[in-house]
Amino acid sequence: MRYYRNVGVVILALAMLLFGGVYAMPNEPQQVTITNTIIQAPSTTPEDSSIKITIGEGLGSGVHIGGGNILTAAHVVGDAKTVKIKTFAGVESDADVLWINKDFDIALIHTGGNVSGSSALDCREPAFGEQLQAIGNPLGIEFVASFGRVAGSGRKLGNWNRVIVTDMTTVMGQSGGGVFADDGRIVGINVGVTLAPLKSGKDAAGADVYTPTMTGFGFVVPASVVCDLLARRTV
Repeated sequence: MRYYRNVGVVILALAMLLFGGVYAMPNEPQQVTITNTIIQAPSTTPEDSSIKITIGEGLGSGVHIGGGNILTAAHVVGDAKTVKIKTFAGVESDADVLWINKDFDIALIHTGGNVSGSSALDCREPAFGEQLQAIGNPLGIEFVASFGRVAGSGRKLGNWNRVIVTDMTTVMGQSGGGVFADDGRIVGINVGVTLAPLKSGKDAAGADVYTPTMTGFGFVVPASVVCDLLARRTV
């Protein structure tokens, strides 16, 4: 009997140790440490969102803004209904032209293919002197970055209703590519470059012959305009 009595005492003592503490101080707060594990997709860079666009023998650039939607220049896609695209990761697929706006030289295309990276639009006009980065495919050289600043504030210029002027190196093939602020957000779309005539000789009649050459000034449609165009299409 003493054995069972001792066992009972031991069990009672264990019960008090295990459960007694829960009720001994009912008015005292219980402190519990909880560790949250956040699984976040790796951040993307401007290069990840950049697109090469090919139409027949022509080519241009674009930038993926998410959901398979890609911004580019209207003159890059022209009257085409579908284009070929290539991502920075090397994935090639087709894309449908959803709409174009020739007044601002902006177009939106859509792909069902895999585009791993995307960049967010910052719906503003970059300020005079602001640092910029552009990524495109100059002369078919894929996914090349150029750097510079806003050299001239927004204005109507030539066939463009509103563009800013930059001092970035801009070459054919970069049209439609994204222009990024320091934080990686899109602040514009490349649409053109200054052509400066250079005297290259005389023709058979003795008249001067001029050859167009490219200067370092490029034209960019600001993201404020792009966001407005996107809003018009969704209302």
